[in-house]
Amino acid sequence: MIIDSHVHVLPPRMREHRDVIAASDPWFAMCHEGRRRVADARDVMAAMDDAAIDRALCFTWPFRDPALRAEANDYLAGAVRDFPDRLIGYAAIDPSSPDAVGELHRCAGLGLRGVGEVNCDAYDFELDDIAIDAAVNVSIELGLPWTLHCSEPLGHVYAGKGSTTPDKVARFAMRHPELRLICAHLGGGLPFYAHMPEVAELCKRLWFDTAAGPFLYAPSAYRSVVDLIGAQRLLFGSDFPLLDARRYREAFASAGLDKTELQLVMGGAAESVFGL
Repeated sequence: MIIDSHVHVLPPRMREHRDVIAASDPWFAMCHEGRRRVADARDVMAAMDDAAIDRALCFTWPFRDPALRAEANDYLAGAVRDFPDRLIGYAAIDPSSPDAVGELHRCAGLGLRGVGEVNCDAYDFELDDIAIDAAVNVSIELGLPWTLHCSEPLGHVYAGKGSTTPDKVARFAMRHPELRLICAHLGGGLPFYAHMPEVAELCKRLWFDTAAGPFLYAPSAYRSVVDLIGAQRLLFGSDFPLLDARRYREAFASAGLDKTELQLVMGGAAESVFGL
């Protein structure tokens, strides 16, 4: 089974009114400058069919406005009901918001099975903030894994580069050992520190997705992650509609992943997160 572990999907209305939304949401505006694509559920399904992808783990967007988050969550839950064998939906919540716990329960009742993509910069909070602990604890109780937006602490500047760097991710993961945590964008490079024994031990219970990797790293990065922490901890994630699957398949081939490693990265590791 081939699983894309990082896909963004939004209601068609939000594509049609993107300028209005951008005017009130700085993170959305920054990441969608230049008329960057916005995909609805049928766009996602068409892209999956074109790339021979069996299932997708889908996020909406970390909107500041709770009404927009709820609307997007409702739309994604409906898409999951329409395509139950293809789509797995994540709830968009602001963990620091007073409505986080209630929205988590509501979204779990709608059939959403994870939380994310959690973005500290979009919501303006820090992972060390104890105000988010209630949302973390409820996520654990409900069996909802998190996907966390992570960024590397150096390199070029780009739209979407945030402040959730590997040191912050590591501290958060150590504070919440029971939370199933997927670190997007290779965890901002956290696995590369796994030459340190304590980091290697931490990474044994985390997962890392490849979203936006072709914009950030040479293909050798995937070889390094697999060698350091194992292919069972690396998830193919495209960040669609930003990128499509072809770029990743080419990069994995260049990285020299063997058949067994490729099967894990392209789906087997994601199956273990959700018990598919």
